[in-house]
Amino acid sequence: MASALKRKRGPMEVPETPKRAKSIKDSTVDPLQKLSSSNAGWEAAFNPPPKAKELARRNGINGDTNSPQINSEIKSASPEAIDFEDLKQGDQYVDKPVASKLGEKWKDGVKSKIWALSESIGGRMINVDPVFSIDEKFIIVASRTSLHVYSTSNSLLTRSIKPKISGTQANTRIITYCLSPTDSNIIWVACSDGSIYSIDWRSGEGADQWWGISSTGCIHMAVASMESAGRRRDVVFTTEMRKDGRWRVTANELAPPNTSIKTVARTIYTSHNQVSFLKTAKEGAVIVGAAGDKIILGRLRSTDYDTVDKIKYEFRVFEATDSISSLDLKVSDRSWTEDSKKSILKRIPVVDLVVGDVRGAIFVHNDLLANIIRSQDGTLPPGISLAPRKLHWHRQTVHTVKWSLDGNYVISGGTETVLVLWQLDTGKIQCLPHMSATIQNVVVSPTGSSYGIQLADNSAMILSTAELQPTTSIAGIQASVLSSEETPGSTVLRLREESWKPPLVQRIPAAINPALPSQLLLAVGQTQEIDTSDPLVLGSPFLQTYDLGSGHNLSRQALTRSNIININTTPSAHRVSEPRVTHMKLSHDGNWLATVDEWMPPERDVSFLGHQKRDLEADRQCRREVFLKFWQWSDENNTWELVSRINSPHTQGRNSSNAGRVLDLAADPEFLRFSTIGEDGVVSIWSTKARKRDGVFVQGNDGKAFRNWYCQHAISLGNLGFSEENEVIDINSASGCVAFSEDGSVLAAACSSQNGLLHLLDPDSGVVRQSTTGLFRGPVTRMEFLGPDLITLSEQLSVFDLVSNEINFSIRLASNVKQLSDEQKREMMHLAVDRKSRTFAVALPVLNIADKDTKSLAHRQSELFIFHRDEPEPQLQQISSIITSLLPAADSEGFIVLDTAAEVRTVHKKGSQIITTLAQSTEALQLETDFVESSGELLRLVEDTNDEEMEDYQPLTPVATQDSTEDDEENEAPVVSQQKLSEIFDIGPSFALPPLEEMFYQVAGLFSSRPFAQNVS
Repeated sequence: MASALKRKRGPMEVPETPKRAKSIKDSTVDPLQKLSSSNAGWEAAFNPPPKAKELARRNGINGDTNSPQINSEIKSASPEAIDFEDLKQGDQYVDKPVASKLGEKWKDGVKSKIWALSESIGGRMINVDPVFSIDEKFIIVASRTSLHVYSTSNSLLTRSIKPKISGTQANTRIITYCLSPTDSNIIWVACSDGSIYSIDWRSGEGADQWWGISSTGCIHMAVASMESAGRRRDVVFTTEMRKDGRWRVTANELAPPNTSIKTVARTIYTSHNQVSFLKTAKEGAVIVGAAGDKIILGRLRSTDYDTVDKIKYEFRVFEATDSISSLDLKVSDRSWTEDSKKSILKRIPVVDLVVGDVRGAIFVHNDLLANIIRSQDGTLPPGISLAPRKLHWHRQTVHTVKWSLDGNYVISGGTETVLVLWQLDTGKIQCLPHMSATIQNVVVSPTGSSYGIQLADNSAMILSTAELQPTTSIAGIQASVLSSEETPGSTVLRLREESWKPPLVQRIPAAINPALPSQLLLAVGQTQEIDTSDPLVLGSPFLQTYDLGSGHNLSRQALTRSNIININTTPSAHRVSEPRVTHMKLSHDGNWLATVDEWMPPERDVSFLGHQKRDLEADRQCRREVFLKFWQWSDENNTWELVSRINSPHTQGRNSSNAGRVLDLAADPEFLRFSTIGEDGVVSIWSTKARKRDGVFVQGNDGKAFRNWYCQHAISLGNLGFSEENEVIDINSASGCVAFSEDGSVLAAACSSQNGLLHLLDPDSGVVRQSTTGLFRGPVTRMEFLGPDLITLSEQLSVFDLVSNEINFSIRLASNVKQLSDEQKREMMHLAVDRKSRTFAVALPVLNIADKDTKSLAHRQSELFIFHRDEPEPQLQQISSIITSLLPAADSEGFIVLDTAAEVRTVHKKGSQIITTLAQSTEALQLETDFVESSGELLRLVEDTNDEEMEDYQPLTPVATQDSTEDDEENEAPVVSQQKLSEIFDIGPSFALPPLEEMFYQVAGLFSSRPFAQNVS
């Protein structure tokens, strides 16, 4: 039942007075300086080694596997590793392998004079409605720290605006943003620390100034253009927490600097529940919000006020059946007849409200405000009820619901990946199924000709309302991200899916294409958000190809079976789980892709088969599916085509037929072959051969023979802690790694064992040449070759020189890293080598708070180290978000880092030229967007011209380039496609652009009847 909230006499509670912050002065500060101080002795990392060692390195491992370096006895004994803090100048251990506690603060900190981090690209789109520009030429979306302006005509990133966040609170991020109804060039941005920005999204002005409205942060924001006392201004309505634990809605008049107008604020509503949604309409005359299962409806009592601190609202509150997950407001003027002009409702607008809840129901309230007033006055006409109209099609939370521009339709979307259009007059629905992920937000363009849709897989698109066909597509990096806040649907008790115990962040299999170094390949899934306390086991059945140079999603294809077009829910209401790609490697030429995917039935599906936990786990392992797949790139179809699929490449044990896990996958850097190691203790080498049919080679249209993949060698390493037949083991207990040397002559293999046993194999003959112990402790996590050095990452980081048969140095992991479970280490510890700079990078998960007993992922970060292979002191130590993938840059010295914010950064040497420059906007590339748009207008003019006008139409060309000897009949205006224009302008970073004169002639040549003659002086 609706109830009117009576205001107390006297002034209402006044919130904290918003203060205008001063502009941040530009300063050049090394971002690493804030985290660590300089450490003397770095220059030694680049000093030349002793002559004897240099000669040994020059005679490094070559293609001859019978060389003395391989057959000689490897020294397994090494000095005991000691802590770096215990070393003193002149100590007896200075010239011997030493160790430090990797993962803790390194001595006095590390300030890098060699390496630098680039600005991030990508990022997760925040769950807020995208914003159309008034002319619908641009659409604005936001990531955690930046605003991104995209062109709706070609989907290009036009401008990126990064507010200068004050940094008063840790992990400050953008919460919401709204286009100013007074000035269409201004966008209001609210951040989690309570700062508000007014930014000109066309130029970026205002990004360095902000107002602080609350010390407790900001939850939501809405903006209304209100007029009183002879002037119009933007009034910013915000919701924030009070210091006593309650919540409030505040009206803020944020005055620009150097004006006589004061910045004032007034609290207009207080609540015991968090106000999660806020909408305004009719120049702030009506305001509606939602707090839990309560709908808050407010009406402006009077427009007679000088400043906002004298504004007065009247609120009414009524309860919904469940928690509210989405709402939308539509306000229109009331039509009156001559007999009804004296009615009490003559000043009440028609307020239509649509609400979606967490259980899939949609409620439509027509003329809500008038019906509430009439019900309280007892003048409610017969046949009119306060009960809303109910629409129910969604099975789960309604993430978004919107009115159409004419008010005849309601558009909704949710986890079913279906866009639903409700025709209110007839009650019929129209569905657009098979969207790529959960629909999070839907907005209607200012003219109603398009729908802007944001999906949960970090993508957005624009659909035409007439044909429901996509006209613009924007896709970011679709990697896993940590959820920053609870969703309204989390309050509903649902069937839980399988989760990681203890919690972890899954490693994202990724690769850089050697043939196209700007292309990043990622194994992704439909669901990316990770719960920090109870993360689910996420499937990753898709391959995303992302262009780091242009910031575009190039393609997305399925690597395993997926549930986009299939029924994705079981009869018991559980979600059908999808396989997970665990390993992915590219061949040295970039033409072949090897992937490993595995799937195991959830425990709930086999619970009826066993009565004990031990038997149940055995049944799950018996039903495990593991596939090794080889894909070849098709230039004709621009996709990866499946060539060979090997079912169960490894087993659980030597005498078992059940599919076993593939622990690691390696690609030969010189030859076309791959290697795998499984939990059966077998190392397999996979090679290719030409396909034959009846003794004749099978060839394609290009004349090249088709190829198949087969197991060339299978080398058993013996029973090294792996399971035997019918023996139930922990599925996360086995560990193993394989790595090829740089010239492909040696294959190193290591398994889980107590003595750190390492095997050196000849990949050509499949013979174990040498074995040694003591190179790692506990389960081995990562292993890579860097020249003649073998780098292993386990409970310690070791660099072993195969030429000199000694350990260069070894570094112990910190205690909080060693305490992680085996599965957490394998998923969250990373190692990558850069053969150009002879360095390697290590990423470790560390705690970012003093309480080391917490297990929540919210208290975890990753620490990135970069080492030279000859020195135990790191050249870089950087703390960042949890790293999910670490790769070497394929075309320059450095590394590529992907984290749980779905952001990509490059770590490169200072002053070095990066061939693969991360994506920049067209503004940063100094490409004139207006010129491209004018060319598009000219194109539309040419297309709309009829045939008769086309004959008389002559494009404007410079007189000096016209040839008067030719007949005028040949001067016909061609039809230029938008793709031709994109080929000229969308070609890469600024340094890759051709001269401006050449670009001019290219564009002019498209609209001219004959090629332009370039004057060469």
